[in-house]
Amino acid sequence: MERFPVGFRFHPTDNDLVSHYLRNKAMLGDGFRSPYVSDCPEFYSSEPWTVWEKYGGNSVEDGEPLFFFIKRKKLNPKGSRFDRKVGTGTWSGQYFAKVMEEGKVIGIKRNFRYEGGSSSDQNNAWLMDEYELNKNDVTVVCVLRKNPTKPPPKTNETKRKLKDGVDGIEQDLDQRRKLISNLDQRRKLRGNYMPEKEGTSYREEQGGSSSSIDHHQASSSWTPKQEDYRPELAPDLAAADDFVFYTHDELLASTSKSNDFLDRFYEDNNFDQLVHKQVF
Repeated sequence: MERFPVGFRFHPTDNDLVSHYLRNKAMLGDGFRSPYVSDCPEFYSSEPWTVWEKYGGNSVEDGEPLFFFIKRKKLNPKGSRFDRKVGTGTWSGQYFAKVMEEGKVIGIKRNFRYEGGSSSDQNNAWLMDEYELNKNDVTVVCVLRKNPTKPPPKTNETKRKLKDGVDGIEQDLDQRRKLISNLDQRRKLRGNYMPEKEGTSYREEQGGSSSSIDHHQASSSWTPKQEDYRPELAPDLAAADDFVFYTHDELLASTSKSNDFLDRFYEDNNFDQLVHKQVF
């Protein structure tokens, strides 16, 4: 199918399709060809999505249709009804309308939708408009388009993108769970109690009982539990044989006597006093 210059679209009216394209095709047969309306002899023997892909439907903009010259097949050579089977499904008629020119009927427009096919994702996903000069004509113009009211069928590429998206979300959740777990372990490493407020008591629950204890006294007598020992979180401390823990309140109370307190802290932990004095 011929491509249009930038900014141009092939948007013929119903009157254009009947009075120009269909009328010339009926009169001239194969002698009339159009770069915008393709001859499609396999229209009724193939699935609509197969025709769509073969004739460049995947390269058109969303909502744009494809135009074809079609030869209909009659159910009975002596009858007037046409076979609407297509691939594994059927073109089901919805309604028709008259195409008028200067107050006269010049053709009929019929609307169909695809249904009854072997793929449930494709049923009702395709629409077709058929233009005829009169009800007995074999040659017609068909306009094929996707149904805008139904989500597009899930192709293998769509399914892969959905799976990648789900996998990405699961990986993100796993990372968040690990982060939360590490934070919990850090809290346990620092202690199993939390003072309610500075200078007050805190609540510590053990074995289902609750007791009120002065947090200064509790902090001096508290020792880490076996499950709180996580050397990988603090390898430097884990390698030391003699380290001293200080409570939060002791650190705060040392503000006015920071030098004495830091001297004692560095001395207890075997830090180099000379380096300490040079830094502080």
